[in-house]
Parts: sequence; structure tokens; C-alpha cells
Amino acid sequence: MPRVTRTRQKTRTAPTDIVSAAVPLVDPSVEQSEPRQTKKVKRLEKHAKWMEKMNQVQQSKRLEQRQQGRETNKSALIRGMRTLDDTLREVRAEMAASHLLKLGNKAANKGQKGTGESKANNPKSRKARNKAAIVEEKRFTQVLAHPAFKANPLATIREHLSNTLAQSQHQQQQQHPE
Repeated sequence: MPRVTRTRQKTRTAPTDIVSAAVPLVDPSVEQSEPRQTKKVKRLEKHAKWMEKMNQVQQSKRLEQRQQGRETNKSALIRGMRTLDDTLREVRAEMAASHLLKLGNKAANKGQKGTGESKANNPKSRKARNKAAIVEEKRFTQVLAHPAFKANPLATIREHLSNTLAQSQHQQQQQHPE
């Protein structure tokens, strides 16, 4: 293949008509008002702007966490009160049950020894004890609200005990005929 030859063009052209005077490329007033920034200064400014943004984000997150913490504290307090209320119910029910049990034991000791049913009916698990306590509390409030109990509490208790003791004696005789 033949070699391609390059044709050269003249680098200088003929002068054309000059319309205006030469305009300087750099404005001297701009150069004096804004000193040239170095790479390090630019980097520091950029970092400062970034840190400002990060601080704003962190402040907003802190505010949200404070508000959330206050709400959490309030809900924890309410939860604490609920457990306290449940505990009070349990204690009241246990007190009522123990009071009725003492009254029953006094009456049983006068007539005859206890039947031993109370130990057999004792709930074993905590959940069962709590449930039994709530049931006893409801029963106790019903007894207190009953008009016969309001009129004469001791007579009502005596009648109840005589009925329940008679029933338990009857059940024992059916189970153990001697």
C-alpha cells in the first residue's frame, strides 16, 4: 500500500480587520476580591458544611428519642399500675378467702374436725391460684351485697356453714359407707 502524505497548512493566517481592542481574559477586580482557594481550604469548608447537616440530623433524632422515652416512661408507669391493681385484687381475694376459711374452721372445730377438702382443692400453679383468688373475690363481693348478709351477717354465715357441712358429711357417707 502506498504511503499517505500529509499536506501541511500554514499556521499563520493573514491578519484580518480588527474590530475592537483586545479584551483581557482575567478581570483584575475579581482577582483581588476573591483570593484563590487552595484544595485544603475547599476540603475543610466542605467538611464543615457536612458536619452541620449531620448535627441537624442528630438533633432531630435526639428530640424524637426524648419524646419516645417520655411516652415509654408513661406506658411503663401505666403497666406498673396495672400489675399493682392485679396484685391488689389477688391480695383482697386471698384475704377474703382466708377470712372465710377461718370462719369455716372455727365452726368445723366446734362441731367436728375438718374434712380435708380444702387441701385437695388448693390450686397448685400460680395461674390457677390467681384465677381461684379472682373467683373468690367475686363470690365474696356477691356475699357482701346479699340482703340476708347485710341484715344479719353472723346468722347468714352460720346457716351457710351448716348447709355446706351437712353436704360434705352426706358426700362422705356416700363415699365411705361404714
